[in-house]
Amino acid sequence: MRNYSKTVGALAAASTLVAGYASAELEGEVHVGYSNMYEFRFVDLGNDLVEAGADVSYSMGDLAFSGGLWYASSDIPVGVGGISKVNFDELDIYAAAHYNIGALSFELGYIHYYFPDTGAVLAPLGFVDNTQEVYLGVGYEFDFGLTLGSTFYYDFDALNGWYWDTSVGYSYAINDCLSLDLAAGVGFADGHGGQVSAKPGSVGTHDGYQGYYVSAALPWEFREGVTLTPYVKYTNADSDLATDILGASGKDYLIGGVKLAVSF
Repeated sequence: MRNYSKTVGALAAASTLVAGYASAELEGEVHVGYSNMYEFRFVDLGNDLVEAGADVSYSMGDLAFSGGLWYASSDIPVGVGGISKVNFDELDIYAAAHYNIGALSFELGYIHYYFPDTGAVLAPLGFVDNTQEVYLGVGYEFDFGLTLGSTFYYDFDALNGWYWDTSVGYSYAINDCLSLDLAAGVGFADGHGGQVSAKPGSVGTHDGYQGYYVSAALPWEFREGVTLTPYVKYTNADSDLATDILGASGKDYLIGGVKLAVSF
């Protein structure tokens, strides 16, 4: 499950994104990326994540609409000690409406998660064939580059629970084509831990505080419309949250990756 506020500052930059829609009626982007692991809401969902996606947006003044596809593939350790690996693929289909009032932005969206590889191996571990979420996000951008964002996700399908992410971000322009994007946030949930069991030996989900994260990205637009973004992210989960499908709880992770995007 792609975390849509996770994309290294995406939620913190929400108001900047919406404001950008006013400059063009129709915009799009295609992107590919790689990271050492697939971390979703503090949980390790596999190693060597390879991803690709496409997004389009259409604006009408302060009102904008967007949609896209995201496909990812990773290797999940299974079996005793995690010595065996199973391929895990995921397709996300999403759409959203955006509206901004000055520096304040709102986003109402829908996400459909599809897992073609759930099968007999991953289903007993808590993976579902597919599920759906709706979400509402609010962002505010200050004049000096600081942004605040908060997004509430509700899974009304397989998991029937909610997840709430709140973050703060800061973007510093190094020059005309290079910037440094920093972000930090916390997560809370209730009835949403369907991708893994709760604490080893228990049944159900771990509710309440999930953990915190910090991230840094260095987007470099080395030619017009083409941006290369290396990033790092550190997550620290609550001690009672199962942070991988083998049952380990409370683990912290350091994630590193790179993304190449072409906009038009």
